[in-house]
Amino acid sequence: MPETIGKYRIVRPLGKGATGTVYLAGDPFSEREVAIKVMEEQVGMNADYARRQQHFFQTEAALAGKLRHPHIATILDAGVEGDTRYLVMEFIDGGSLFEHCDSARLLAVPKVIEIGFKCCKALEFANQIGVVHRDLKPANIMLTRGFDIKISDFGAAMFDRAETTQVLGVGSPAYMSPEQIQGETLNFQTDIFSLGGVLFHLLTGRRPFTAATVNDLTRQIVESNPPPPSMLRSDVPVALDAIIARALAKSREQRYSTWAEMADALEALLVSQAGETPGLTEAERFNAMRRLAFFQAFSEVELWDVLRCAAWRRFDAGEDLIREGDHDAGFYVLASGMAKVTSRGELLNIVSPGESIGEMSVIRRNGQARMATVTANEPSWAIGLTLDAPRRPAERGAGALQRGVPRAPGRPHLARLGAPAARTAGKEDRRALRGHAVVGVRPPFRSSTATVYLKRGLTPFATPFASGYGANRSDRTRDKDVSSGSLLPGSNR
Repeated sequence: MPETIGKYRIVRPLGKGATGTVYLAGDPFSEREVAIKVMEEQVGMNADYARRQQHFFQTEAALAGKLRHPHIATILDAGVEGDTRYLVMEFIDGGSLFEHCDSARLLAVPKVIEIGFKCCKALEFANQIGVVHRDLKPANIMLTRGFDIKISDFGAAMFDRAETTQVLGVGSPAYMSPEQIQGETLNFQTDIFSLGGVLFHLLTGRRPFTAATVNDLTRQIVESNPPPPSMLRSDVPVALDAIIARALAKSREQRYSTWAEMADALEALLVSQAGETPGLTEAERFNAMRRLAFFQAFSEVELWDVLRCAAWRRFDAGEDLIREGDHDAGFYVLASGMAKVTSRGELLNIVSPGESIGEMSVIRRNGQARMATVTANEPSWAIGLTLDAPRRPAERGAGALQRGVPRAPGRPHLARLGAPAARTAGKEDRRALRGHAVVGVRPPFRSSTATVYLKRGLTPFATPFASGYGANRSDRTRDKDVSSGSLLPGSNR
């Protein structure tokens, strides 16, 4: 075992495959553990096979630094040292989904649906920069210790906008699409077919197509349809049968036409399956945030980062989100429901979903006490965010929020608000969180300026009640109507 490869200090071997060895190593600059895949040429290796492996290495090396997504394993570096070619990747130590394809270790149906949703969003991101994976299978979907997923092994990937020759015959036959088997021109829909096969395997403990020989297997993929998963597992809903059947359609025209279309179908099913199950899933929180006006300028990657650092909380009618005179330093974005802003008993504003509350304390960062109270008028969900000093020099922040906040010392990152995240979410809560996009509801007042400040790092120029406290409203007539109490159902303040 080598002591070092490039600048990386080798710790121990992690595994050995047909094309080389993977080592656990340390990066002396970022002070983190990484995985290094070292390509090794075998004595007597077939020339065509060697060229293919060289192509795979070059493909992954070309992706270094490009596929930055929370659900894609990051390729950090690539290099050649003498005769040694190596790739440096983030270290993921939770195994892979292949372990949960065993009939004795199957995951709960809602968990499989959420994994499918995350894969859709990650592969949609890859496709936006012209990358088609072409070898999606359970073993290539890694698990973190927190049981999140990371799609890995883009060596077989195809750049659909690059002037390169497609390498035929790559991929795992059991999950290949009919067009991939027949050597046709490919697009992202080959990955949709493969994901359908992966979800089938995770749900049932068996592959959608099985045969004694490769020829028989490829014939099945081209000509036969697998049984509905619900025939093999009783708790699989019929609606999920339909999603997987469409993903596994023989013709591309019959499959989902976009990754977003498949993701939306999985998310809708996830909400209906969750019912009164405690807690909102990551998929539900992500989609709820994506629908809110405050986050419209955020990329999906930034939104995933913010989601991981946010604290969700459900407030009952009459419960205070923020109290006048308190010195806490966080702010909220209202996700559903309605809230009112008062100061010294006087009504200042009504806050609707998509508007921020209390962000001036974050922008100013001067320790000034809260100047208003924010109270839920009806059962409401709010997303809590705050800033703090970093715990580790190399810690990645939470996207646009942390990068844009003015006067933040050092490299701030988002931390959880003091209030605990919500632990229960009923059907009405889920319906409310989804409803704003469905009916196209817009906030009654102009959207908060906080998004602009936080995204672009501008120094705010506003009165104490600006950006969520009611000063930046153009409709003063409406202010008078609100002050009369006509828009405050059930208010006792």
